[in-house]
Amino acid sequence: MHNQDWKVGAVYDTVIHEQDVALYLRCPCCYERKLKEQPKLHVRWEEHVEKSIQDVLLDFYALLPEQRTEKTIAQIIERRWTKKTLAFESEDQHHYVKSYITMHLKLLLIDLRFCKNPMYLLTEMTTMIEELGAHLSVQFQVIEWRGTAQESSYIVRKLFIHDEPQLIKSYLHICLLFTTRMFGVMPERMEVITLLTGKSYIITPESLDIERSLDYVRVVSRLMQECAVSHPFSLRH
Repeated sequence: MHNQDWKVGAVYDTVIHEQDVALYLRCPCCYERKLKEQPKLHVRWEEHVEKSIQDVLLDFYALLPEQRTEKTIAQIIERRWTKKTLAFESEDQHHYVKSYITMHLKLLLIDLRFCKNPMYLLTEMTTMIEELGAHLSVQFQVIEWRGTAQESSYIVRKLFIHDEPQLIKSYLHICLLFTTRMFGVMPERMEVITLLTGKSYIITPESLDIERSLDYVRVVSRLMQECAVSHPFSLRH
Protein backbone atom coordinates (compact mmCIF):
# COMPACT_ATOMS: atom_id res chain seq x y z
CA MET A 1 0.00 0.00 0.00
CA HIS A 2 2.79 2.37 -0.90
CA ASN A 3 1.48 4.77 -3.50
CA GLN A 4 1.77 8.53 -3.31
CA ASP A 5 -1.63 9.04 -4.98
CA TRP A 6 -3.45 6.49 -2.88
CA LYS A 7 -7.15 7.26 -2.56
CA VAL A 8 -9.69 4.54 -1.91
CA GLY A 9 -12.20 4.34 -4.72
CA ALA A 10 -10.05 6.20 -7.22
CA VAL A 11 -6.63 4.60 -7.75
CA TYR A 12 -6.74 1.08 -9.11
CA ASP A 13 -3.04 0.26 -8.89
CA THR A 14 -3.06 0.60 -5.12
CA VAL A 15 -2.43 -2.55 -3.07
CA ILE A 16 -3.82 -2.88 0.46
CA HIS A 17 -1.66 -5.42 2.26
CA GLU A 18 -3.23 -7.45 5.04
CA GLN A 19 0.10 -7.41 6.88
CA ASP A 20 0.16 -3.60 6.77
CA VAL A 21 -3.35 -3.51 8.20
CA ALA A 22 -2.21 -5.75 11.05
CA LEU A 23 0.84 -3.54 11.65
CA TYR A 24 -1.33 -0.43 11.72
CA LEU A 25 -3.83 -1.95 14.15
CA ARG A 26 -1.12 -3.28 16.44
CA CYS A 27 0.98 -0.11 16.46
CA PRO A 28 0.13 3.00 14.39
CA CYS A 29 3.55 4.44 15.20
CA CYS A 30 5.25 1.36 13.75
CA TYR A 31 3.16 1.74 10.62
CA GLU A 32 4.12 5.41 10.29
CA ARG A 33 7.76 4.42 10.75
CA LYS A 34 7.40 1.97 7.88
CA LEU A 35 5.89 4.70 5.69
CA LYS A 36 8.88 6.91 6.47
CA GLU A 37 11.13 3.95 5.60
CA GLN A 38 12.80 4.19 8.98
CA PRO A 39 14.63 1.04 10.10
CA LYS A 40 13.14 -1.09 12.84
CA LEU A 41 14.38 -0.32 16.31
CA HIS A 42 14.56 -4.02 17.03
CA VAL A 43 13.30 -7.33 15.69
CA ARG A 44 10.41 -8.75 17.70
CA TRP A 45 10.73 -12.31 18.91
CA GLU A 46 7.36 -12.99 17.30
CA GLU A 47 8.94 -12.59 13.86
CA HIS A 48 11.41 -15.40 14.55
CA VAL A 49 8.67 -17.63 15.93
CA GLU A 50 6.40 -16.95 12.95
CA LYS A 51 9.22 -18.06 10.63
CA SER A 52 9.58 -21.26 12.67
CA ILE A 53 5.85 -21.94 12.38
CA GLN A 54 6.03 -21.53 8.61
CA ASP A 55 8.93 -23.97 8.42
CA VAL A 56 7.01 -26.48 10.54
CA LEU A 57 4.00 -26.27 8.23
CA LEU A 58 6.19 -26.82 5.16
CA ASP A 59 7.80 -29.90 6.69
CA PHE A 60 4.50 -31.26 8.00
CA TYR A 61 2.68 -31.08 4.68
CA ALA A 62 5.70 -32.47 2.83
CA LEU A 63 5.03 -35.78 4.59
CA LEU A 64 2.48 -38.38 3.59
CA PRO A 65 -0.43 -38.62 6.06
CA GLU A 66 0.79 -41.98 7.38
CA GLN A 67 4.21 -40.43 8.09
CA ARG A 68 2.79 -37.70 10.30
CA THR A 69 3.16 -39.56 13.56
CA GLU A 70 3.14 -37.86 16.94
CA LYS A 71 6.87 -38.51 17.28
CA THR A 72 7.69 -37.11 13.85
CA ILE A 73 5.59 -33.99 14.45
CA ALA A 74 7.39 -33.37 17.75
CA GLN A 75 10.76 -33.79 16.02
CA ILE A 76 9.83 -31.33 13.28
CA ILE A 77 8.73 -28.69 15.78
CA GLU A 78 11.89 -29.09 17.85
CA ARG A 79 14.15 -28.99 14.79
CA ARG A 80 12.46 -25.94 13.32
CA TRP A 81 12.21 -23.91 16.51
CA THR A 82 14.11 -20.65 16.14
CA LYS A 83 17.72 -20.53 17.25
CA LYS A 84 17.53 -16.73 17.45
CA THR A 85 16.71 -16.36 21.12
CA LEU A 86 18.34 -12.99 21.83
CA ALA A 87 15.13 -11.16 20.86
CA PHE A 88 13.39 -12.61 23.91
CA GLU A 89 13.39 -10.55 27.09
CA SER A 90 14.77 -13.39 29.16
CA GLU A 91 15.43 -17.10 29.14
CA ASP A 92 12.31 -17.58 31.24
CA GLN A 93 10.21 -15.83 28.61
CA HIS A 94 11.77 -17.94 25.87
CA HIS A 95 11.05 -21.12 27.80
CA TYR A 96 7.44 -20.05 28.43
CA VAL A 97 6.81 -19.15 24.80
CA LYS A 98 8.45 -22.28 23.44
CA SER A 99 6.63 -24.59 25.86
CA TYR A 100 3.13 -23.31 25.11
CA ILE A 101 3.52 -22.76 21.40
CA THR A 102 5.11 -26.14 20.75
CA MET A 103 2.47 -27.86 22.88
CA HIS A 104 -0.49 -26.28 21.09
CA LEU A 105 1.12 -26.59 17.66
CA LYS A 106 1.80 -30.26 18.25
CA LEU A 107 -1.81 -30.90 19.32
CA LEU A 108 -3.12 -29.07 16.27
CA LEU A 109 -0.93 -30.95 13.79
CA ILE A 110 -1.74 -34.31 15.36
CA ASP A 111 -5.40 -33.48 14.84
CA LEU A 112 -4.70 -32.54 11.20
CA ARG A 113 -2.35 -35.41 10.38
CA PHE A 114 -4.78 -37.22 8.07
CA CYS A 115 -5.87 -34.09 6.19
CA LYS A 116 -5.06 -33.84 2.51
CA ASN A 117 -2.42 -31.40 1.37
CA PRO A 118 -3.72 -27.83 1.18
CA MET A 119 -4.88 -26.17 -2.00
CA TYR A 120 -2.65 -23.24 -0.99
CA LEU A 121 0.16 -23.30 1.56
CA LEU A 122 2.00 -20.16 2.67
CA THR A 123 0.89 -18.31 -0.43
CA GLU A 124 0.51 -14.58 -0.96
CA MET A 125 -2.30 -13.66 -3.33
CA THR A 126 -3.75 -10.43 -4.66
CA THR A 127 -7.21 -9.68 -6.05
CA MET A 128 -9.11 -6.61 -7.15
CA ILE A 129 -11.80 -5.10 -4.91
CA GLU A 130 -13.68 -2.78 -7.25
CA GLU A 131 -15.67 -1.01 -4.52
CA LEU A 132 -12.38 0.12 -2.95
CA GLY A 133 -10.68 0.94 -6.22
CA ALA A 134 -7.75 -1.09 -4.95
CA HIS A 135 -6.18 -4.51 -4.88
CA LEU A 136 -6.18 -6.53 -1.68
CA SER A 137 -3.15 -8.68 -0.87
CA VAL A 138 -3.21 -11.46 1.74
CA GLN A 139 -0.59 -13.94 2.94
CA PHE A 140 -2.48 -17.21 3.47
CA GLN A 141 -1.07 -19.99 5.59
CA VAL A 142 -3.45 -22.82 4.71
CA ILE A 143 -6.43 -23.03 2.37
CA GLU A 144 -7.76 -26.57 2.45
CA TRP A 145 -10.05 -27.85 -0.29
CA ARG A 146 -13.16 -29.66 0.96
CA GLY A 147 -15.32 -29.55 -2.17
CA THR A 148 -16.57 -32.05 -4.68
CA ALA A 149 -17.01 -32.01 -8.44
CA GLN A 150 -20.52 -30.68 -7.86
CA GLU A 151 -19.88 -28.12 -5.14
CA SER A 152 -16.93 -25.88 -4.25
CA SER A 153 -15.95 -25.82 -0.59
CA TYR A 154 -12.81 -24.86 1.28
CA ILE A 155 -11.48 -23.99 4.73
CA VAL A 156 -9.07 -21.16 5.56
CA ARG A 157 -6.77 -21.74 8.53
CA LYS A 158 -4.55 -19.17 10.23
CA LEU A 159 -2.18 -19.56 13.19
CA PHE A 160 -1.67 -16.53 15.42
CA ILE A 161 0.87 -16.37 18.22
CA HIS A 162 -1.13 -14.10 20.52
CA ASP A 163 -4.84 -13.96 21.20
CA GLU A 164 -5.36 -10.46 19.77
CA PRO A 165 -9.10 -10.03 19.18
CA GLN A 166 -8.77 -6.82 17.17
CA LEU A 167 -6.23 -8.34 14.78
CA ILE A 168 -8.17 -11.59 14.52
CA LYS A 169 -11.37 -9.68 13.69
CA SER A 170 -9.48 -7.73 11.04
CA TYR A 171 -8.00 -10.87 9.51
CA LEU A 172 -11.38 -12.59 9.33
CA HIS A 173 -12.98 -9.61 7.59
CA ILE A 174 -10.12 -9.33 5.08
CA CYS A 175 -10.04 -13.09 4.55
CA LEU A 176 -13.77 -13.33 3.86
CA LEU A 177 -13.76 -10.41 1.45
CA PHE A 178 -10.68 -11.67 -0.37
CA THR A 179 -11.59 -15.33 -0.75
CA THR A 180 -15.16 -14.62 -1.81
CA ARG A 181 -13.96 -12.29 -4.56
CA MET A 182 -11.05 -14.51 -5.59
CA PHE A 183 -12.88 -17.85 -5.69
CA GLY A 184 -16.45 -16.71 -6.28
CA VAL A 185 -17.75 -18.62 -3.26
CA MET A 186 -17.51 -18.09 0.49
CA PRO A 187 -15.29 -20.39 2.56
CA GLU A 188 -17.09 -23.18 4.37
CA ARG A 189 -15.44 -21.88 7.49
CA MET A 190 -12.48 -19.83 8.70
CA GLU A 191 -10.33 -21.08 11.56
CA VAL A 192 -7.96 -19.04 13.70
CA ILE A 193 -5.82 -20.79 16.31
CA THR A 194 -3.85 -18.78 18.89
CA LEU A 195 -0.80 -20.81 19.78
CA LEU A 196 0.11 -19.24 23.13
CA THR A 197 -3.35 -19.89 24.55
CA GLY A 198 -4.59 -22.77 22.43
CA LYS A 199 -7.83 -20.86 21.85
CA SER A 200 -9.65 -21.36 18.55
CA TYR A 201 -12.01 -19.10 16.64
CA ILE A 202 -14.24 -21.00 14.22
CA ILE A 203 -16.30 -18.80 11.92
CA THR A 204 -18.96 -20.05 9.50
CA PRO A 205 -19.70 -17.01 7.34
CA GLU A 206 -23.07 -16.00 5.93
CA SER A 207 -23.80 -13.94 2.83
CA LEU A 208 -24.61 -10.81 4.89
CA ASP A 209 -21.11 -10.92 6.37
CA ILE A 210 -19.52 -10.03 3.02
CA GLU A 211 -20.95 -6.51 3.06
CA ARG A 212 -19.86 -6.05 6.66
CA SER A 213 -16.35 -7.13 5.73
CA LEU A 214 -16.28 -4.71 2.82
CA ASP A 215 -17.37 -1.88 5.11
CA TYR A 216 -14.70 -2.84 7.63
CA VAL A 217 -11.89 -2.84 5.07
CA ARG A 218 -13.13 0.46 3.64
CA VAL A 219 -13.02 2.15 7.07
CA VAL A 220 -9.61 0.80 8.02
CA SER A 221 -8.25 1.72 4.60
CA ARG A 222 -9.35 5.31 5.05
CA LEU A 223 -7.70 5.50 8.47
CA MET A 224 -4.48 4.16 6.98
CA GLN A 225 -4.81 6.63 4.13
CA GLU A 226 -4.56 9.47 6.64
CA CYS A 227 -1.13 8.16 7.65
CA ALA A 228 -0.12 7.77 4.01
CA VAL A 229 -1.19 11.29 3.06
CA SER A 230 0.79 12.77 5.94
CA HIS A 231 4.00 11.15 4.58
CA PRO A 232 3.67 11.45 0.78
CA PHE A 233 7.40 11.68 0.21
CA SER A 234 8.00 8.10 1.29
CA LEU A 235 5.12 6.28 -0.36
CA ARG A 236 5.88 4.13 -3.35
CA HIS A 237 5.41 0.55 -4.50
